[in-house]
Amino acid sequence: MTKLATILTERGMSQRDLQKAIKTKHNVFLGDDRISRLVNGIIRNYHTNTCKIIADTLDVKMDDIIE
Repeated sequence: MTKLATILTERGMSQRDLQKAIKTKHNVFLGDDRISRLVNGIIRNYHTNTCKIIADTLDVKMDDIIE
């Protein structure tokens, strides 16, 4: 399980919840497929901006979500 997946599980959030939170907080749309690949560890090299947006949305440090 990735760090991101663990955070979502601990908070009772789904991938769709994360997607909606990112859209609400940053007015940025990340597709279902991209979020799924990040959460499931298929993509391990985050674009810096994507990492910042996800970390800020979840109110964690970038190191908390990067493997």
